[in-house]
Amino acid sequence: MKSQSQIKPIAFFTSLVIFLGAAMLFLINERVVIPSLDQLGASQLILFLTYISPFVLFFIAALYGYRAEGNPWNWKALKARFRYKPIKGKMWLWTLLFVAVDVASYILVYKLAFPIVKKIHDAFPAPEVITNFMNNGETFAGFNVQGNWWLLGLFLMLYFLNVVGEEVLWRGYLWPRQELTHGKHTWIVHGLLWTSFHLFAPYNAIMVLPGALFMSYITQKYQNNTIFLISHATLNGIPLIMLIMNIIG
Repeated sequence: MKSQSQIKPIAFFTSLVIFLGAAMLFLINERVVIPSLDQLGASQLILFLTYISPFVLFFIAALYGYRAEGNPWNWKALKARFRYKPIKGKMWLWTLLFVAVDVASYILVYKLAFPIVKKIHDAFPAPEVITNFMNNGETFAGFNVQGNWWLLGLFLMLYFLNVVGEEVLWRGYLWPRQELTHGKHTWIVHGLLWTSFHLFAPYNAIMVLPGALFMSYITQKYQNNTIFLISHATLNGIPLIMLIMNIIG
């Protein structure tokens, strides 16, 4: 496997294009492609697969970049390149604390900035078909949720691709390259860029910003992307809990 010194640095402008390009991809997918397919009478399954397709592209892009560096196809090398290190002993306590702070910051910003968040949301409302996909309390992926436990499997597919797809691309593949360019300031650059990715849903970007900077700092301090992965999975697990509650009714 190639060493850290052989990983090529990535210019800030290139990073910016990648993050904003991903935001534009989601924007077009949610505002143009999916509503158009819906009007053409596409099935709910097709709409759902279209919705999750950008996350699949994240996987492909990260693995393509990994392989293009000449890295071998084995789990040990991949974990080392993407910096997924085990968490041991007391580090678990710190990790749980970091995750709690990240989730609390998201909720706190939502509470404090709710009037602003609501105005932005009302100015840029998501299409109704997207609202149904994101679990509006009664439906998920266009299906009524109450009593339909099979929808949990559908959500877990979205959940996995969302969390892991983003993590392997943003933190796993791009972060080490950004670090070669920005050094000790990488956490600031990366945190702001990851926030910019959420601009396809600007009201969400406001809530993401504090936690993005905080978790980026922690990631750089410990050189371990597993911490961010756990935090991301926890935060995105809130809708999972809501879906289970809605299924139970």
